[in-house]
Amino acid sequence: SWTMRFVTIKNYENEDVAINVSNIASIKNIGHLVTICMSGDIPITTQFTDIAAAVDYVQRAPSISLSTWAS
Repeated sequence: SWTMRFVTIKNYENEDVAINVSNIASIKNIGHLVTICMSGDIPITTQFTDIAAAVDYVQRAPSISLSTWAS
């Protein structure tokens, strides 16, 4: 069965954000900030220092489950 894979990041304001990695449209620099652009949603400004670090994290980060997020 197909399931959504969520990972958490800290946005630029240091808030936890869960993102569905299947909905990432692009990861790009906007000004000096690395931003994750989600399909149909506002861009998420991140604390990543470059695009390669963001891509590496998204690929290797552990998935979270609802029970992990709620605890």
